[in-house]
Amino acid sequence: MPRLLLFIVGVGAGNTTRNLALLDELRRLRPDLDIHVAAQGRAAELLAEHVPVHPLREVTYAPSGSMSFWNVFASNLSFPVRFAQNRAAARRLLEHLRPDLAMADSDFYCLGPAKRMRVRLASLNNSPVIVAALRRQGTPPGCLFSARFIERTDSWLQHRFPDRVICPVLRPEQGLPAKFVQIPPIVRPEAQPGDEESGEIVVVTGGSGLGTDEIDLSTAAAPVVTYGTPLARVPPSARQMGFTLGALEAMRRARVLVVQGGFSSVSEAVALRRPAVVVP
Repeated sequence: MPRLLLFIVGVGAGNTTRNLALLDELRRLRPDLDIHVAAQGRAAELLAEHVPVHPLREVTYAPSGSMSFWNVFASNLSFPVRFAQNRAAARRLLEHLRPDLAMADSDFYCLGPAKRMRVRLASLNNSPVIVAALRRQGTPPGCLFSARFIERTDSWLQHRFPDRVICPVLRPEQGLPAKFVQIPPIVRPEAQPGDEESGEIVVVTGGSGLGTDEIDLSTAAAPVVTYGTPLARVPPSARQMGFTLGALEAMRRARVLVVQGGFSSVSEAVALRRPAVVVP
């Protein structure tokens, strides 16, 4: 029986939703595929009902505030220890499960061990496309640290380690090496436009909490429903649902969507064809 070991970074729910779509399609194409997931954070929680999950230690960008150098630095003083722990856990899983293919969705703990063990390695990551777009368009204001450090470091890892990189994109970039396969966004099959409208403002935020302090709906006249990190500035009547995989129906019927810049939430907003406000 062929075996897949999928490593997922799960700060929020975005990687989880697209991997549910991916796993469903893999099961349809290969019913005999033995799928295991190694995940941290909310991905581990949300996927546990669907596949065997091997938890990793959670690492976040920053618990709150902006993604500045000092905020990320101060919030991740434990990162070297957790990196070593997750890297060791990835190595043990690879040795124990002996997968035919390892796949990393924004995960970098497994890259080195998989390469050394000569396990076939694929990656689901669009940082090489982002870096190519930044070179062509320039770096947007306020994104210097994330663009110059985080995305470029991630892009270097994608060039260095995986055998194949699957890049979900809204707009393809030219000139990337053949190992980078650009595909349309991966969204759940249920992400189809609907005809009914609930009249609600539906907010979908990320798991890190970054940027949520910029969202002020305290004077909104329409009903407000939030998914993800709870918001501080909403009407008393707002329903804050937390992290769940059940946001899609509310998104489909929303009067307007307010989403952060996560690729999965933006992709689903585009697929649903709902009016959307994107908060970086």
